[in-house]
Amino acid sequence: MREKNFLVLGGSGFLGRHLVAALAARGARVTVPARRRERAKHLILLPTVEVVETDVLAPGVLDQLIAGRDAVVNLVGVLHSRRGRPNERGPNDYGPDFARAHVEIPQALVNACHVSGVRRLLHVSAVGAAPDAPSEYLRSKGVGEKLVLADDELRATVFRPSVVFGPEDNFLNLFARLARLFPVLPLGSAQAQFQPVYVGDVVQAMLAALDAPSATGKRYDLCGPRRYTLAELVRLVC
Repeated sequence: MREKNFLVLGGSGFLGRHLVAALAARGARVTVPARRRERAKHLILLPTVEVVETDVLAPGVLDQLIAGRDAVVNLVGVLHSRRGRPNERGPNDYGPDFARAHVEIPQALVNACHVSGVRRLLHVSAVGAAPDAPSEYLRSKGVGEKLVLADDELRATVFRPSVVFGPEDNFLNLFARLARLFPVLPLGSAQAQFQPVYVGDVVQAMLAALDAPSATGKRYDLCGPRRYTLAELVRLVC
């Protein structure tokens, strides 16, 4: 791994803590901005990791954070948002929280990379993301990845994972907790399909991309080897 100095946005989350730990294990210096430092306290014990409490969309903050880095990683994502415009669906129809996390932050990153002269960017989107996707979440993710890949001066790589599982995930572990509490679990959209991917495999794919010049400008769907319905996954958990 040639890069040794990283800025990781979203580093305090589930995927982030695994990626940051892997980078630190390789001797890299990693800075993780967080709106509340308390939420990233589990990273402070890592010897080459610095947690900075800040708002990355505040004027000038990203310019300062990115300066001097070898690469930037964007893992920021939210699963829920206040609703977008009612009774209207189009390329910009998504809630304000999706807009901030999935569109405004990627755009601000692109701008800050230009100011700071940093050209390597890894960006995590979601499988199925597209500006005209059926959900607000996927539409906003689609716009964000389009912004990142549209900039010819950036050496960007986009990863589009399916549901990511592993220690401390918020998907399978949620059903495990519910199964301990309730004898019956009612499911909405029980036949919805997923292709879960292990968090360690996602991290390894991202690390491999850092060493692969051919990954520049590419997007990769990251999925596990088998599709499951939601009902099948819950049965496995139970």
